[in-house]
Amino acid sequence: MNNKKLTEKEIQEKIRKVDGAMAQEGMPLTKEIKQKLYNCITGKSTYDKEREKILEKYRRIYG
Repeated sequence: MNNKKLTEKEIQEKIRKVDGAMAQEGMPLTKEIKQKLYNCITGKSTYDKEREKILEKYRRIYG
């Protein structure tokens, strides 16, 4: 992502657009996923960290 600071309104618009696109495919975003996106956009987390959390969750479940 670029270094431009986004306003809260811009961040929410990005998340809304992703949610809209996913909803068109029958997969609307949960509050949890929206929060993860928000954290990645604002720098509180990264794509790689969130991806690793998901992989670890399913490794515990399915081995």
